[in-house]
Amino acid sequence: MKRIAVRRWAASLWAFLLRRRIGIGPEDTELGYAREQVPVMLILTFVLALETAVVGLLVPWPIVHVLDVLAVLQVLVALAVLVTRPHFVNRHHLVLRNGARFELALPLTSIIAVSLDRKSHTGTTTFRFHDEDGIPELAIVVGNQTNVSVTLAEPISIALPNGRTGTAEHVRFRANEPTAAAAAIRQACRAAVGAG
Repeated sequence: MKRIAVRRWAASLWAFLLRRRIGIGPEDTELGYAREQVPVMLILTFVLALETAVVGLLVPWPIVHVLDVLAVLQVLVALAVLVTRPHFVNRHHLVLRNGARFELALPLTSIIAVSLDRKSHTGTTTFRFHDEDGIPELAIVVGNQTNVSVTLAEPISIALPNGRTGTAEHVRFRANEPTAAAAAIRQACRAAVGAG
């Protein structure tokens, strides 16, 4: 399991350096979600790199330098994973992601409504199952917010990275450009229904 995680992290870092996206084809529409996290993570990377240099001058122990470099690398990998694995929509699915650990493919033919619905969430969990007016819902929260919601024709079962499962008929997620994301999903849904 650890080898798989290390490979995913390395692939994400490499794709980030090459400015590529993982798992997205040329005809797929990218729906990024991490734009607000990028500046914070870049500042954190800079501060950690600066701290590494200062500690390097003050502390002669090599293990401290190795740990500092690993901390900088860890933040860069976290940033790379978020940026290189965005949500996307293709001819058949809306694929919602959260880094390398979660991917949910919703068939476009099962989507009956897409709306802009900005909602703030409290707490620290990224994935939240709950009932909204008697309708089972999953919120994929980024920065304590969601801004696009998708309603499905019928509830689906969803497995989360922590092993927890639940059902959802309504899925909320965050997109950098919610208006463009909703338009792209609607257009892909119309095309999928027309082709089906």
